[in-house]
Amino acid sequence: MLQRLSAIVRKELITMLRDPRARLSLIIPPIIQLFVFSSAATMEVKNIAVAVVDLDRGPYALDVQQRLAGSRSFTRLPRYANVASARGALEREQVIGILVLPSGFSADLSAGRPASAQLLLDGRRSNAAQITAQYVSTIMAAEGAPLSGAPPQARTGGAGPAPPPNAEVVIDNWFNPNLEYQWFMMPNLVGMLSLAVALMITALSVARERELGTFDQTLVSPATPIEIALGKLLPPLLVASVQATLYLLIVTLLYGVPFRGNLLVFYAAILTFAEACAGVGLFISSLVHTQQQAFLGAFAVLLPFALLSGFATPVENMPWWLQFVTTINPLAHMLRLMQGLFLKGASVASMAQDLVKLLEIALCTTAAAVLLFRRKAA
Repeated sequence: MLQRLSAIVRKELITMLRDPRARLSLIIPPIIQLFVFSSAATMEVKNIAVAVVDLDRGPYALDVQQRLAGSRSFTRLPRYANVASARGALEREQVIGILVLPSGFSADLSAGRPASAQLLLDGRRSNAAQITAQYVSTIMAAEGAPLSGAPPQARTGGAGPAPPPNAEVVIDNWFNPNLEYQWFMMPNLVGMLSLAVALMITALSVARERELGTFDQTLVSPATPIEIALGKLLPPLLVASVQATLYLLIVTLLYGVPFRGNLLVFYAAILTFAEACAGVGLFISSLVHTQQQAFLGAFAVLLPFALLSGFATPVENMPWWLQFVTTINPLAHMLRLMQGLFLKGASVASMAQDLVKLLEIALCTTAAAVLLFRRKAA
């Protein structure tokens, strides 16, 4: 059996690597995607343009504008005489919001009275609008009045009772001290790209042989359908291991993301995850007849896997029934393992639950794919 299985694996690898274009497609596109997604796939909001309507023209209003201009997040602060003239820029999406500093803003702050400002945001870009509101709120709160209410005692001129001292919050970010978004994104991309490669390679394998007319020749070989199915499941594991090594080197050496975990656990997670994805790919490939159908089927699975993994949106924000679905999503467990290995340096015991879940999913998908393949081959 081992001899027949190794022969099938060797045949699959030769078929996969014989074409120079196929060899390049296994290495070059995933690496390009790693570079592109690491910069493009980000939830950070930068290069913000906010229109400013200064109806006060006092020193405190000028100080607020200088604070905004000094922030790295705000690149453009176009000034307008009134809200009506600034509204056109907001409607044309030239700015994300309009900050209105009302008349009497500086006078209220100088007198120790609560002052407020208005921020009009573009709700069409809800995520960017919420983050922009937080940035502006932080800057305005430092000014002393806008959203927090009580101005600092230093600006009251000593008049009136002193406000109670504010409680100081000391923030310490674990696992990602500088809140670098790439530190969050790069480990997730290792799982995402491994999913795409393992799924596509297996999904196209049987469909490609059906189109070329070599699938019937494989069935009449001495190998049993189960051996043929297992032989098609093993090559994606080898490819995933090689690509994971390249990802590990690029992520740690080029982007400076720390790897604090166990290297053996890393490869164990990669192989188990690739086996789970390969099982899904073989299941799809057994159902379809052409490579185009296999590609569409793999894409139909790839997108839900990504959306229900916690990659784009937190799992805690999903309805309870979708949270249950994430428990059988191999990518959800893989992303937690990658973040734990790269950033947290988690112990094997703390990652055991995700590893076991991933192994259970791999066994289920492999068994289902082999049984379906055997039935179709018969």
